Amino acid sequence: MYKTTEVSPSDVASITPGDKLIMLVDDDPIFRRITSAYLHSGGYKVVEAKDGLDGLRKLRDVEPDLIMCDLSMPVLDGIEFVEEVSLEYPSLPLIVVSATEDMSDVASALKYGIKDFLPKPINNHKHLMCAIENTLEDSDRHVGDLRDFSSQWFRVDSGDVPEEQELHWHLEFLQQNRNAARDLLHALLPEKDTSQGDWKCGYRLLQSAESMPVVFDYAWLMNGQFAFYLVDSDTPNGDGAATTLLVRAMFHDYLRNLKSFNADLKDLAYLIEKGIHCSQCSAPVKALFGVANLSEGTLSLLPAGLECQWSNGHVSQHVSSGVLLGENCTRNFITDDLAIHSACQVTLSCLGSCSFSLDIYRGGSA
Repeated sequence: MYKTTEVSPSDVASITPGDKLIMLVDDDPIFRRITSAYLHSGGYKVVEAKDGLDGLRKLRDVEPDLIMCDLSMPVLDGIEFVEEVSLEYPSLPLIVVSATEDMSDVASALKYGIKDFLPKPINNHKHLMCAIENTLEDSDRHVGDLRDFSSQWFRVDSGDVPEEQELHWHLEFLQQNRNAARDLLHALLPEKDTSQGDWKCGYRLLQSAESMPVVFDYAWLMNGQFAFYLVDSDTPNGDGAATTLLVRAMFHDYLRNLKSFNADLKDLAYLIEKGIHCSQCSAPVKALFGVANLSEGTLSLLPAGLECQWSNGHVSQHVSSGVLLGENCTRNFITDDLAIHSACQVTLSCLGSCSFSLDIYRGGSA
């Protein structure tokens, strides 16, 4: 029989500076009891909460180092709880442990900044301990706020991936659960419209909900650049989801660590390809990278297996696909200094699977 090891708020004073306190928020008392006992055996202190509202109340009295929570709970569900915690305690790391089959729920939680998620039931508690240790390590080093969850999975830091990286169990899960991988990638697509200053960008992506998706993502840089990428996650060997998440991790980590504030497409592609070669669960994929320098009114495109069409309303140009990302795509020709003027459009069509368009325009000129 497992012994309950819960720490009550009145016992917090007994926690020494070296102790790590974990808040476990779950409406299943059996799961709480078993998990608390396991965490206690690993040297952690635990405070339990029976639902999201109970968790928020206890946060007024205790300061945990990490929160683990379910998504499906009464009174205040996991998504609402994660949202509240991310607003009130932005530096407090969270890990979701949930039996939900709706990956859009997981993706919603990921967008609020959770650092990891584990599916129930937890068949291997070593995975749980690994997730906790990695998250707490990042928190202690004060890099947790900077990491995207995908960077956490791949342990990406400062624009690099560790050599001879071991296969991460999350990626095994996605490889074995194609539907979960597909739904997660669909749900992680960013907002369709975004703006900075006078410039606006909007994309439209139509594709089958049944096939592995083409994934688009973007980021604004402080100097007014708009960087983006497209990745086709549908690969013959089933590694497309893992590779797409690696691209996401490397893309955002590269931009976060820019020293010159100017994104270089070949530098970005080189780092991502190095990451693909280091990761056992990645493979070459079709991709496209772009940077719009809006202060100069120009666009640069680096194809990596995806061809596209560009137009600014006056002239148009076809960009050939070149070799795939992961097959030395830095050899591909960069089409640069494409004049945006007041607006331009990049379009792509994969016969029978998807249609994509990206509009970049100033003010209401689209």
